[in-house]
Amino acid sequence: MNSFPNQVEISWDAVEGAVWYDLYLDNQMMKRVKAPTLFASLGSNEESLESNREYLVIVAARNAKNVTLDANQITVRTTSWAGHYFWENLTSDDNRGKCKSLHLEVRDIDGGFELLGYFPEKPNALKLFPLVPFVKEYPEFDYQGDGPIENAYRANVSVFNATNFEPRSWKIVELEQKNSSLRTKISMKVGIFSFNTESLLVFEVSEGGGKRVLFQNTGDGLASIGIFKSPNPGENGVFVFVEKGSLADIPDK
Repeated sequence: MNSFPNQVEISWDAVEGAVWYDLYLDNQMMKRVKAPTLFASLGSNEESLESNREYLVIVAARNAKNVTLDANQITVRTTSWAGHYFWENLTSDDNRGKCKSLHLEVRDIDGGFELLGYFPEKPNALKLFPLVPFVKEYPEFDYQGDGPIENAYRANVSVFNATNFEPRSWKIVELEQKNSSLRTKISMKVGIFSFNTESLLVFEVSEGGGKRVLFQNTGDGLASIGIFKSPNPGENGVFVFVEKGSLADIPDK
């Protein structure tokens, strides 16, 4: 058995007379596998299981008349997204020196995980998600505020702001966490104008089994052209972070 944060790969022994093997995850039918195949994946990048969680898997062998011949169950556990992830700029287009390399850290917390960012001018990692606790209505923050929330938001915005303009204030509109994604939608005021931006982080397992984070910033109206996007070939504007393990893997600059 192989386990990943969003999926598990299992195998089982053949049962004489079996035509199908039905797979259940926590008593929910997930997949029907035709004999003689004796392996399957449960979960995927598109339909992610919950990370760092225990699941009950049942494999039921059935004949051509759908009669159960045998059934076995095992307990599996998905692994964690926790780790250090890095993005390296492979071009000379670095948003005026602000985006040469990026470093994110994922930490497990009760009920899920949180995201932190490392910035050259900051001595400690800053929490980027969730910026504030999940509530129905979020407060408005001054962009130049000196609290930890304002500092984290300002440090992150400065990296991806491709203009000479700074917001006057900002407010979270939507905050969403799913099994393998984090999304933040923010309304910001720049002068007399208001714009919405959205940050989406998607956690994936690569074909080679490695963990990575896909980070994308989008905006409406003029904000869409003021956001720096990944210039790396093949990334289509999305920052692809690859896990490298620990702080010891931070590239020397």
